[in-house]
Formats: sequence, C-alpha cells, structure tokens
Amino acid sequence: MVDALKKLEQLIKWAIFLVFAFMIAAVVIQVFGRTFMTQPPIWTEEASRVTLLYIVGLGVGASVLTGDLVDVDLALVLMPRSVRRICELTSAALVSLFGFFMVPGAWEFTVSGAMQTSPTLETPMQYIFGSMLFFAVLLGTFGLVKFLDVLFVIPGKELTPPTH
Repeated sequence: MVDALKKLEQLIKWAIFLVFAFMIAAVVIQVFGRTFMTQPPIWTEEASRVTLLYIVGLGVGASVLTGDLVDVDLALVLMPRSVRRICELTSAALVSLFGFFMVPGAWEFTVSGAMQTSPTLETPMQYIFGSMLFFAVLLGTFGLVKFLDVLFVIPGKELTPPTH
C-alpha cells in the first residue's frame, strides 16, 4: 500500500510538472502575442486558467502529505506530544471528511460540463470542471492517509514536519 501511494504521489508530481510547463508556455505565448502581435492568440488566457485549476486540483492532495499546506506549526511545536497528536488527528480527519463531502458536488459539477463547451478551447467543460473532482478526491484520500499516518505514528518519528 505504501509503495502504491508513493507511486501515486510521484505520478501526481509529474502531472503537476507537465501542466505547469504547459501553463508557462501558454503565458509566454500570451505575453509575446500582446507585445509583438496585433491580435494575441485568444486560447492562451483560458488555457492558463485551466492549467492553474489542474495544478491546484492535483497539488492539494500531495501537499497534505508533505505538510506544504498552510499550517499552525508554531502553535503545534509548543504543545505537548499528546495534545499535538490529537490536534493533528482532528485536523487530518476534518480535511479528509471535507474532501470526501465535496466529491458528490464535484461529480455533479463535472457531469454538468458535458452540456457545455469552452468558448476558446472548444473543449467539453467536463474536462475543465474535472479539476474540482480531482481536488475533492485527492484531498479526501490524502487526508485519510495523513490521518492513518498520524494514528499509527512510528515511535520517535516527528508528527509535525519541521518548519521551513
């Protein structure tokens, strides 16, 4: 199970890298077009927004595990280990529940996009709205993994990652 999660995390990181590279290319084309062309390509603006949605949708799950989301490390570090563990368990459980509660709404939102088309990209909106489904599923899944990680913490392992 741990190997599968590591592979999923690596796959997500590569997907984020590719989507981010595409976003950079779209923005560079947009800047070049606005500077040197009379009419810049109209698809670049919408493409950059869509890629940003996918970066957030894919990145949120992995961020839960790595501790890169906004946290209250300063307060947690001052707490006794037992209180810190309870706070981290509660936080991870709430994050996971929040993610899983969003799945039905995100699914409906994604399905509703089948009846619409992006005006400039000419893509069914379900592919764009699908980023919210990724967001909800990955947030719930990795929140649950974080919860289990804290629940079954290895003795001596730091609960809260060191501050950056």
